[in-house]
Amino acid sequence: MLIPVTAADVPDFLTACTYEHVFGSRARTALSAHGLGSETVQFFLCRKGREPAAALCFADGVLTISSDERADPAPIAELAQRLQVHEIDTNWAQCQALQALLGGYTDSSYYMVYRGAPQQLDCPDIVPGDKRAVFDVLQRSHEYYRTHLNYDTWAADLDCRLSRGLSELYQLEADGAVIGTGSIVSWDDECGVIGAVAVVPEYRHRGLGNRISRFLVQRIQKCGKTPRLISGYDEVAELYRQIGFAPCGRWGELYI
Repeated sequence: MLIPVTAADVPDFLTACTYEHVFGSRARTALSAHGLGSETVQFFLCRKGREPAAALCFADGVLTISSDERADPAPIAELAQRLQVHEIDTNWAQCQALQALLGGYTDSSYYMVYRGAPQQLDCPDIVPGDKRAVFDVLQRSHEYYRTHLNYDTWAADLDCRLSRGLSELYQLEADGAVIGTGSIVSWDDECGVIGAVAVVPEYRHRGLGNRISRFLVQRIQKCGKTPRLISGYDEVAELYRQIGFAPCGRWGELYI
């Protein structure tokens, strides 16, 4: 059974968000930021009998799912068709099951959790981010950001999260310019999730992405939580291993 989330369903929705910390914390943070009455974000709950099986969050064409093995892909696929979803972010098993029903193509790599020592960095060159400058870095750094991000939509959602203390945005400065960025994009009771780490092309291969990531690890550790992230592809996972992250499963993205 797949239903829109009401106030009575919120405890079960939050339970389902714990099934997978990265996408689950994204859905949880979206609920805290936007609320059930949002005009731009929708929330759904999949049940198996009386038990929560999946938490779903839909925003800007993307359906985010935190699920366990009890989540039935059939009603999720029907919802995706009805909402005209163009991207689904979930665990790899669910992603494969949905592709069998919906078609499209997939991408996948590792969920990663920090298992290294506490970070102790002094980073005066990493400061709270300016949205326009950060957006420019993201656009310059990777094709995905050029093709998937609209500034107004991105900035509105970010403002909503930042104003409530649900995310943190940083920029790396060098030679009088903003040349890198990274964020804590979401939180749950156990973890903080690192995302959107990027360095402009002319400053790559200097270890700056790792420097930003280590800074964000330190920020999350100071809050008494575990840093987590998703690697964009398997080769990047090797870079994160070098600073203390370990794989802990695979995520999948389905593009319809």
